[in-house]
Amino acid sequence: FLTLCACAVLGTACKKDDDETSKDIPNPDAKEYTGSYILKTSLKNPDGMSGSSYLQRISKLGTTESVDNSKAEQVPYMSAVMIYGNDVFSLDAANGAEGVVKFLYDPASGKLTKGQKIETPAHSMPCNLIKISNTKAYLPLYNSGTIWIINPQTMTKTGEIDITSYAHSDNSPDAGFGVIRGDYYYLPLLQLAPDYAPYADHLQSDVLVINTQTDRVEKLISETATHLAMPSQPSYDSCIFMNENKDIYIMCSGYFGFNPQNTQSGFVCIPKDQTDFDSSKSWDISSTTIEGTPYKPATIYSAIYLGGGKVAAFVAALELNISNPFLDKNGIAVLIDLNAKTIKKIEGVPYTDSHSVGLTKYKNLAVFCVSGKEKRGLFGYDPSTGKTQQLLTTTGGADFFHAFE
Repeated sequence: FLTLCACAVLGTACKKDDDETSKDIPNPDAKEYTGSYILKTSLKNPDGMSGSSYLQRISKLGTTESVDNSKAEQVPYMSAVMIYGNDVFSLDAANGAEGVVKFLYDPASGKLTKGQKIETPAHSMPCNLIKISNTKAYLPLYNSGTIWIINPQTMTKTGEIDITSYAHSDNSPDAGFGVIRGDYYYLPLLQLAPDYAPYADHLQSDVLVINTQTDRVEKLISETATHLAMPSQPSYDSCIFMNENKDIYIMCSGYFGFNPQNTQSGFVCIPKDQTDFDSSKSWDISSTTIEGTPYKPATIYSAIYLGGGKVAAFVAALELNISNPFLDKNGIAVLIDLNAKTIKKIEGVPYTDSHSVGLTKYKNLAVFCVSGKEKRGLFGYDPSTGKTQQLLTTTGGADFFHAFE
């Protein structure tokens, strides 16, 4: 999906390279970790639009740890990964022809084995899977304007929700990543034009409110006051989250950093006990300077909520676009404070490209997936100390990381 968004605009200005974050920053508190983890990496071809992706289980993290792809399972390039319990789902998010494959993780042996598969239409782009119960999950098909209802145990289709009527000017509203709160499924709609950019006459954030008991759309809600567009991402679960008060926050990428005339991006909010937006809680981050840099965000690639109003994220700066939007290292790791409305650069995490921007939490760390100019792999940031360490060196850029309990 990120590659498709990059197709929107290629005419960005060429500026000087800036890899200042590649420098080593000593961390005397660096640790070694042992556990069971799922890792996805990608090797990009020179055009940046194609390549190979690999999925594997690993067991060690630490400053000196490294891994190649020799024991990994090849999966579709730019595939999405969803994990529930010991079920690992690989989705052909860039197309759909390879469908959704379920891998089974065995805690006793540590093995990851390929299991059942559900076929999806070519070009349908199944980007995420939201589990409702052991026998029910929602599978939005980004390009088809439908949400499949499937049984994740048997990997069979059991129903369908048609959302084509909510599209703006075409046949699909482009479903993003949703979240379950109570009996409702809040599903953001990206509403992108054929060039994979927001419609100029529809700069707003749309969300469908779907009753999970009836599988019916109850209403469409929209945040129109701030003109923040492209809410959530199709394949990153952390880009829509709830805080301690159960307020839903959704990150909005806008024009994804490819339109210098419109760099609006940030967050919109659906408060607790409401099924509508509160525009007073929206925040356009594009006018906020990133502390520790001379830049302001042109877009937000990914985000994960850490608690206490703090968000770890990757944002992009237009000044770091060099020559190829598929490969440019323009993604900056930052700490965002939703309450204080500040953005601060996280030192020690290399600038990355728009494909390797996965984020997750592990123990007390925010874990960043990176494909830097000089370093690739996983980087852990401890918000309590402000220290960063490289947790793993990978062959190819890291795209996804998950730690089993």
